[in-house]
Amino acid sequence: MASALVALKNATAVFTVADAGVTVDPDTGNVVALTTTLTYELYLRRSGAANERDQPGVDVVSTVYEGYCINPQALDPRIRQGTVARLTFSSDTEEDCTVADLRFNYGTTGLLGQTLQQVLGDKVRLVKYWQQ
Repeated sequence: MASALVALKNATAVFTVADAGVTVDPDTGNVVALTTTLTYELYLRRSGAANERDQPGVDVVSTVYEGYCINPQALDPRIRQGTVARLTFSSDTEEDCTVADLRFNYGTTGLLGQTLQQVLGDKVRLVKYWQQ
């Protein structure tokens, strides 16, 4: 079943998630996890103006993108809070964002959660942080 929001697709996110196994970095000798990328088409809304947070010594600005996964509609379980994504929103340039929240209160189980996922897709909130 296709998402009811398919005509509103306005973003693509490529998430980098851990895969099975590890490898050794030839330059440093450090053991690093293998990763894979997962691509999703999304319908997102950008929050109004950028939000400034008051942190001593550093001005951190953030832009919040919130919406639904359209294709595929279900987020991979390896995508969690803190996962990094390369987001292309509308005609903007590609930028790094972090998953702030996902699947929200209803989840994907039970009658309400399954119905929302089948009709709209999983809900996701991505945040772009930068310093001024």
